[in-house]
Amino acid sequence: MSGRRSFLQHLGALLLGACGPAPLHARPRARTSPDDRARTIFADATRRAQRRLRTAAIAPPPEVPPELRGISYDLYRQIRFRTERSLWRDRGGRYEAQLFHRGFYYGRDVAIVVHDDEGARPLAFDPALFVYPEGLDPSRFEGLGFAGLRLHTPINTDAYRDEVLVFLGASYFRSLGRGNVYGLSARCVGVDTGLDRPEEFPEIVALHLVTPRPEDEVAHVIADVRGPRVEGAFHFALTPGAPTAIDVDAALFLRAPVEALGLAPLTSMYLFGEDRPARFGDFRPEVHDSDGLVLHAENGERLYRPLRNPPRTTLSSFRLDRPRAFGLVQRDRDPASYQDLEARYAERPSALVTPRGDWGAGAVRLLEIATRLETDDNVGAFFVPDAPGRSLRYGYRVAFGSFEEPGAHVIATRLGRPEATVQPDAHDANDGLFVVTWAGVPREVEPNVRVDAEGARVDLARVEREPSGHVRLVIRLEAERDAVELRSFLHAGERALGETFTYLWQPEVAS
Repeated sequence: MSGRRSFLQHLGALLLGACGPAPLHARPRARTSPDDRARTIFADATRRAQRRLRTAAIAPPPEVPPELRGISYDLYRQIRFRTERSLWRDRGGRYEAQLFHRGFYYGRDVAIVVHDDEGARPLAFDPALFVYPEGLDPSRFEGLGFAGLRLHTPINTDAYRDEVLVFLGASYFRSLGRGNVYGLSARCVGVDTGLDRPEEFPEIVALHLVTPRPEDEVAHVIADVRGPRVEGAFHFALTPGAPTAIDVDAALFLRAPVEALGLAPLTSMYLFGEDRPARFGDFRPEVHDSDGLVLHAENGERLYRPLRNPPRTTLSSFRLDRPRAFGLVQRDRDPASYQDLEARYAERPSALVTPRGDWGAGAVRLLEIATRLETDDNVGAFFVPDAPGRSLRYGYRVAFGSFEEPGAHVIATRLGRPEATVQPDAHDANDGLFVVTWAGVPREVEPNVRVDAEGARVDLARVEREPSGHVRLVIRLEAERDAVELRSFLHAGERALGETFTYLWQPEVAS
């Protein structure tokens, strides 16, 4: 199966389109704070989304000129926004905004509307805003429209405005914290992700920028979102830092029932790691944007599931009523683990979703797509409510950055066959050896371990203290079926020392 990023490379031709927002006219407003203005714009966007249910569903977008439709990614990147034309650059504040050109697989014309004390001002597309590479004629692109936007603000040093938040492609957005480089992405909403039929990709059709005051540390963006079965409005309040926090308010309205409505979806890449180092003949020990799924349950339990590049695409479901948090994390921060000076995987951000209010009964689903390509986004994580109804109002914070983990937590998961180089014929693919490394266990504590394996017999479970102070858990299993659910945690007496380790083992890949 092709990966999600490769699939998205053809999205410009495949995505269903949308008409833009209702016409906006500049009209003077009374002076108000950007926070209050953003709430008003979001309320207006919510009413527009609800009204759209009474109109025709989303329509395909008009095509871009052929020289942009068939463009390569490298050539698309050479269409650069002129930094001297950045919005708000001359205001002396922290933020400025730049725009993206349509083309490549970004075919949607996204309306960009700027809101300030003077009212609402839709931005007209002008090729003069961009620098074009040789071979592209700007005169052919009059009135083409924008594909998205990005916000810049100082995050690593006050002397430079870093790119910190991007909206580009379908309903995708991505961010990063201090000291990070871009990695995983988020989306506004997922529709039937991972099911046995094509997934729908709702799209951002308009982005509303609230002009910040020079002293403002928070920036506001409001998005109109449309899909064949979904109409929505989203308010993003950005606070850059370590980590960067984005507070999201959302309103969704369904035209028709959706079997799997994914809230706060995250998308990432996992090609291989400690479980199968240097896979596919690659010289690098590990290649991934994220290496684990974290789940924080209502009862205080924390779970960690190492990511996999499975032998076949797998959709896992974790019951998580009224979730406290969930996310995709990059725990391995040692550059030596990756041996890649260009990709800088050790600096990719984690993303943690913390719901506001009661999200009710539901489950977090983890989609892992089998792939051989580093360019494939083959991992997705999202919350699916049991009974979303036909309209939803909800909120959450998604934080991008590098996080400190409390208590005992897993930092490495290695697996193979027992005695593979001593008695190579004594064991087969149904015999598994797991070596799980835990950090955060105090040296004065002598931990015990509990191991449960659904679908396998546990032949050995041993805890060892490494010279580094980390704790090593060694588990030997004999599989009784082709999918084994493994769970384990460290404890001292009746007290759990940290998170619960879970893993889906499919023995035929142990080689």
